[in-house]
Amino acid sequence: MYETAILEEKYFRVFQGAYNDFRFRAKTDYKFEIDPLSYEDFIDAFKKNLINCVILLEDSIPTGFLAYTTVPEGVIELFIIHCLGAEDINNKRKCLFEMFMDLTRPKRKHSLVSYAMLGVQESFKPIVAQYGFSFIDTGVVVFDVNNKQFIKELSLFNFLELPIGYKLTPYRDIYYDELANAIYNSFLDSSDVNFDYRFGTIEGCADITNKITTSVYGRFLPQASKILLYENKIVGFCLANVTIDGIVNLPLIGIIKDHRGQKLSLPLIKATVSDIIKLCQSGIIELNELNASLDLNYQSAHKMYEAAGFIPSYKYPQAYLPKG
Repeated sequence: MYETAILEEKYFRVFQGAYNDFRFRAKTDYKFEIDPLSYEDFIDAFKKNLINCVILLEDSIPTGFLAYTTVPEGVIELFIIHCLGAEDINNKRKCLFEMFMDLTRPKRKHSLVSYAMLGVQESFKPIVAQYGFSFIDTGVVVFDVNNKQFIKELSLFNFLELPIGYKLTPYRDIYYDELANAIYNSFLDSSDVNFDYRFGTIEGCADITNKITTSVYGRFLPQASKILLYENKIVGFCLANVTIDGIVNLPLIGIIKDHRGQKLSLPLIKATVSDIIKLCQSGIIELNELNASLDLNYQSAHKMYEAAGFIPSYKYPQAYLPKG
């Protein structure tokens, strides 16, 4: 009934309809924070082998697609599975997924597979599980930027009341090299290693540090990003960046293992949020939403965000398949 094929030039014109349908639904159905690539940019990335694409064909017309990348070493990142309409949707997704698994079989011997099943893709979870994938329940929490009471409490919070030897400071380039090591020591025992291999090595954490601080993932906010020092060595961090539409994200928050259990995360995140709000009030950034992601299995993290004024927004399964 359905056919699948690798995208090629003969399909470029007719494939545009299916891709633009996805772009139209990206924020509503798939919870994308920023607009996906334009069709022209998507095709350009495909031609440069930065993106791989499998298409679903009905009567030789593309009615769905699966996009992924194998560019990062050690990981195959599945971006999206999208089909036109809702009729027989799971069978259509399964056809695309099976071809994806066939195409990536050689690569999977040495690379893990990561698939953030955002929005309506969550309904595909039972079928993905049949292929050996495991899941991490990931939640997105948001700070109510219009809650005057929370903002007042932040202004009254004393960030100097830290245990002896600790202090908070804004991010500066002098911390760049040491930050990668701190990220490694903070995330080595976390669930993030399952779907982002970079957290498992110093080199990988250096790549994460580079991409955040050079604004690859959104405009980096060094003024608001906070570094927690103990005797002038980094033991914690809370980083911030802003994307389009005034969405500010806290991509990384961590305390290295030897310094946990001292209630240091709350002042760290509150100091960051406080300075984000000040940047907004001074007109330096637009602030329509402030969010962060967390593993819902860690209740302590959930309570920390709640104490800082964040509330649950939505959740999704982060699927991963270990290499081999």
